[in-house]
Amino acid sequence: MYLVRQRQKDDSIKYLIRYSYQGESDTWLSKSLFNLGHDPEEYIVYVGDRAFYIDPAVEEAISSQGVVYNYDELEELFMPFLEPEIRRVVEQFGKRGGKRRRYSKAELAAMQKDIHPFDRRRLCFLKFCDTKIDDLSNQPFSFFNILLNKSRDEIEQVLEDMEFMLSLPEKKKYLYAIFDIPRRFSPRLTRFIPEAQDQDLIDKYLLEEICKLDQDSTFLNQGAVPWKVRGLHPYLRKYLIQYFDVLYKWPITDRGAGHRTTGRKVWPPPATSSDEKHFKAMGISANKFSRMEKKEFILLFRRKAQELHPDKGGDHEAFITLQQAYQILICRKT
Repeated sequence: MYLVRQRQKDDSIKYLIRYSYQGESDTWLSKSLFNLGHDPEEYIVYVGDRAFYIDPAVEEAISSQGVVYNYDELEELFMPFLEPEIRRVVEQFGKRGGKRRRYSKAELAAMQKDIHPFDRRRLCFLKFCDTKIDDLSNQPFSFFNILLNKSRDEIEQVLEDMEFMLSLPEKKKYLYAIFDIPRRFSPRLTRFIPEAQDQDLIDKYLLEEICKLDQDSTFLNQGAVPWKVRGLHPYLRKYLIQYFDVLYKWPITDRGAGHRTTGRKVWPPPATSSDEKHFKAMGISANKFSRMEKKEFILLFRRKAQELHPDKGGDHEAFITLQQAYQILICRKT
């Protein structure tokens, strides 16, 4: 079972419990089991100061659908929503000292042979944060096992949680790498540097790769959650939106001449008056931000992220606001 976060039209978040299962021809599919609404903590029942259990209604709903599961697995889904002190005790109590099995290179290759190349590239970048992943993504690494025995929907949820921590500059390189754009510029030595390539060609190649994936039955039509709107699947549409509406939404300004040009985009984006709310989210003033070195600002973000992270007892919405502020402001330090 796994937890799904769905952002609603009003920008709120709804939570669902889903699970992956094998359908016909050993295809991994996904199914929604329970709608937790906007506040999963409503289904946590506290007993005293250091204990809790999950509302039996959740268990009954899941069991009624014929799903066999371990109760510890259900508890794990609710961990981010527990009161911090209780979570600390539970996590301490639940520590294990067992060793993981080591697989040989041949065993890993056999286990991972059906992992889609697009998933490999995404996980490889998230692991190494480097555009030069063409050789790495073809290797049998143990960290790829996180993608095994999962439906397309669960894989997307796993990767989306990891993508969330990417800064805007990192996300720009991420899209360049995962859609295999460096291969299009081979054998140039600069093919792994997005800034060194023709932007119009990058746009063209990325669109071609997205369209190719949208028609790839081994990627989307195997266990993907159906959607009602015609056109590009949401799993791919999000990347198109990130690329054109987020990473490249700021118009070019000729700094020397002081006038706006047309057609191209700039990086980083120009400062705006809306930055004040981002400074507030980071807990600093505009003057202090202007005096901070890039490394100092990154350290500040990491410290506050630790404080606000839902897994550490922080507020989920505040954490999202902090992440958005960081992604915008770090561009001013590029």
